[in-house]
Amino acid sequence: NMNTSPAGSVSRVGKATRTHKVVVIKVGTSSLLRKGHLHLSMLGALAEACSDLSRAGCKVIVVTSGAVGAGCQVLGAEKPTDLAGKQAMAAVGMVRLMRMYDDFFTSVSQPIAQVLVSLDNLMDRTQYLNAQRTFQALLSKNIIPIVNENDTVAMQDMKFGDNDTLSAHIASLADADYLFLLTDVDGLYTGNPNSDPNATIIPLVENIDDLDVDTSAGAGSNFGTGGMATKIAAARLATASGCHTVVMHSNRIEELTSVVVEGAAYGTLFLAVSQPLVGRKRWILLQKPAAGKIIVNSKAEVALKNEKSLVGTHIVSVEGSFESDESVPLFTRDDAEDGEEGVLREFGRAIINYSSSECVKLIGANSDDFFDIVGYSGAESVAHRNNVCLWIPGGEEGNLASNPEIDMTSHPSVNDMADLANMMGDKPRTPPPATLTP
Repeated sequence: NMNTSPAGSVSRVGKATRTHKVVVIKVGTSSLLRKGHLHLSMLGALAEACSDLSRAGCKVIVVTSGAVGAGCQVLGAEKPTDLAGKQAMAAVGMVRLMRMYDDFFTSVSQPIAQVLVSLDNLMDRTQYLNAQRTFQALLSKNIIPIVNENDTVAMQDMKFGDNDTLSAHIASLADADYLFLLTDVDGLYTGNPNSDPNATIIPLVENIDDLDVDTSAGAGSNFGTGGMATKIAAARLATASGCHTVVMHSNRIEELTSVVVEGAAYGTLFLAVSQPLVGRKRWILLQKPAAGKIIVNSKAEVALKNEKSLVGTHIVSVEGSFESDESVPLFTRDDAEDGEEGVLREFGRAIINYSSSECVKLIGANSDDFFDIVGYSGAESVAHRNNVCLWIPGGEEGNLASNPEIDMTSHPSVNDMADLANMMGDKPRTPPPATLTP
């Protein structure tokens, strides 16, 4: 948000001002590999784009994929299917990949660092804060961290699973202003552009819940792990942390500076929410979700948006199983027409004070009765309000009008604002949160 305030500070919707923008660039395997070899011109373009952003006063972080693919190239081998084989390939490939990064970034006089993180590092609050300080130290010296998952030690169930998710975590941790998910498609389409001739690009998304798109046909390349569904999930994480997220084609990489500095538009822009999560709440949203879920009534969603705790009378049902103190997804059913059951919609996550079997017993119960029901003196709420995080904090979704520096009419597919409104579809806007009646 380049509404430049006095003394060259950058004002940001719902966030403290600071003197610079932080930009996270995630480059997919499909962009880094070309016909089984490292894509040299892409690495060169990436180094130049990062250098341009850095010269424009931005702090840059690169999240890289491609270690397994690079390892296969070094050893002349096929991509392994087992975890240990992939981790071995990643260990070989990371050395080659970093050597290439070092060569290209040195050519544009830009110092870099290698940072390997695993999900359990970030799940632990102390390690999370430590990682945050490391990034701040590197960025303050204008060093660009090249980040990858610490593949050789990550357990399968403690992996980010794909670098789209990893990049959203890093964007959140670094309090970034922009996250770019560079890939081999132009953006998010209404259908699969390869098979659906009527599929059109969606230039702007103000609320991810409004999307009605089929993302199942996924990624274009066979080397990577992240399809379009993971990109939308990553955008949801990053936007809740107050970071605009752009899905665009890696061949537009030289436009990154114009997007960040001049508000140009390419691909699909997911707008940051108006009241981003901060501090510990942001960290809670990044936790690995439990296997179960809690379905609550519509009263609960209003109450939680108004900073209330989750209580027994809010719960409609409990699915799956989880232990106490896990981060559990919260769902509600939207009203449906014709007396049919509404669709389940995840609207947040909460650290729950009780296990799933206890929560089932607490459905509809008042806090005063919890002791009698569970047989011990536990917390008086199912989840304390400090441990409840919503995907759209405060119920205020991102709003183009709050970001006047973004020029959507500069988008290659948008002629004017009326055109944009048509392209965003006629889906109803999310109503603002109802106020609580005492």
